[in-house]
Amino acid sequence: MKWVLWILGGLIALCVLAIGGLWLAGMRPGHGHVVAEIVIERPAPQVFLWLTDDERVKKWIGGLTEIRQVSAPAGGSEVGKKFKLVEYYNGQRADMEMEITKYEKDRAISILVVSVGDPNNGFSETGDYTLTEENGKTRLRFVVQTQYTGFVLRLLEPLITPKAKEKLEEDFRRMKELAEAEPKTN
Repeated sequence: MKWVLWILGGLIALCVLAIGGLWLAGMRPGHGHVVAEIVIERPAPQVFLWLTDDERVKKWIGGLTEIRQVSAPAGGSEVGKKFKLVEYYNGQRADMEMEITKYEKDRAISILVVSVGDPNNGFSETGDYTLTEENGKTRLRFVVQTQYTGFVLRLLEPLITPKAKEKLEEDFRRMKELAEAEPKTN
C-alpha cells in the first residue's frame, strides 16, 4: 500500500513541476512575441494587395474562412475600419474582430485583433506589417504581440507561441508562392 502512495505522490509532484515550469516559461522576456519575414519577388504595391484584398487574404492565411468589413470611419480613412474574422485551426473555430490602427499604402499596416467569445479564454494581439521594396523585391515583415486571457491559455502560452510562429511562416510561404505566380506589375 505504501508504494501506491509513493507513486501517487510522485505523479502529483510531476504535475506540479510541469505546471510550475510552464508558468515560469510564460513569464520569460518576449512571451507572446512573434516575428516573421519573407522576401517576395514582386514590387511592394503588388504585395500590399495580398494584405488588403479580402479574397487574396483568405487564400494565404490557412484556415481563414471569413473576413467581413463591419464598419468604417467617416471620410473614407482606412484607419479605424473594423472586420469580423472566422478562422479554423486544428479543428477549433476562432471568431475574431480586427481593427486597422495604422495604414500607409504600399508600406505598412498595423492591426489589433481580439478574440470574440469567452473573455476568460481568449486573446488580443497587435500586429505590424511593414513592406520594404528594393530592386522589384519586397521584404515583408510582421511583428505580433499576443496577450492571452484566462489561466489555461496564459499557462499554455509557451506551447502556443512557437506553433503560432510556425503557422505564420507557413502562411507567408503560401503568400509568396501565390504572389509570385501572378504576373509582375510595375
